[in-house]
Amino acid sequence: STIDERDPYAKPDQERFKNVIAKATQIDFSQGPIQYTGNPLDVALRSPNDFFVVNTPQGERYTRAGNFTLSATGELVTADGYPVMGEGGVISAQAPGVSIFPDGSVRAGVNVGVQPNIVGRLRVARFDDTSGLETTEGARFKLRQEAKRSVQVEPFLEPQSLEMSNVSAITGMVDLITTNRAFEAYTKAVQTLDSMNQSAVTQLGRRQQ
Repeated sequence: STIDERDPYAKPDQERFKNVIAKATQIDFSQGPIQYTGNPLDVALRSPNDFFVVNTPQGERYTRAGNFTLSATGELVTADGYPVMGEGGVISAQAPGVSIFPDGSVRAGVNVGVQPNIVGRLRVARFDDTSGLETTEGARFKLRQEAKRSVQVEPFLEPQSLEMSNVSAITGMVDLITTNRAFEAYTKAVQTLDSMNQSAVTQLGRRQQ
């Protein structure tokens, strides 16, 4: 018979002292603070469920990072060089003075003494359910095959600005220290429990005189 059968008060270690339970991780898509930069190619999304569309060799990807720039050939690209998609495809601006406006339009010739010309309009995808997105490289996301598709919406943007992190570094550090101390306490408790088990085995296994 087992110990549990011989002693109704005996319990396995994991019942006497609850073990660590792994929980699923999820991405926090809440809106971060928007900070003005003055850069005409910086732009921030005003809705937490909206994303810019980026063309990569692996297919379309989605991002909230609006720190765009122009490539050597005049295409609007991400900081690491991937084309940002417009409503009609890749946006190309072969003119000076390029700026992004609140309605998502990309205009060339701004503040250079000529009539600004609209060269494209940013494509913005909205996900009512962001749980279908998973992270990839470069602060981008991809859609799981079984997830619901996005819908294209009218851009609602804050020009010359960037969305900052929605996580507080100070709060994160405090939480990390708290978790580390809890882990240390749990480790010591397990070591004590193991020592008690060893003593019990030694005493029970000793021949009675």
